[in-house]
Amino acid sequence: MTIAKMTGVADHKAIIENVIQDVRKNRCRSLSEEDVVNLLDEVNEEMVGGRVLFQHLTDDLAWSMTGERPNKHTNWKDMR
Repeated sequence: MTIAKMTGVADHKAIIENVIQDVRKNRCRSLSEEDVVNLLDEVNEEMVGGRVLFQHLTDDLAWSMTGERPNKHTNWKDMR
């Protein structure tokens, strides 16, 4: 789901609906449709957080190997 949303896959809403139906039918028979949606939303949030963390770690690794900051946007004037 997260990959479909973040990569801009065409018609990602239909893919997500199919995933929700498949999960409910094959894995979570006792859960309601709303429970599955809530559960998948929480998993999605964790995946987004993991992606941000992984990007941060790879940026730090690149910085330690090259000595050059991956994020060169260090102008603090726009942070006011």
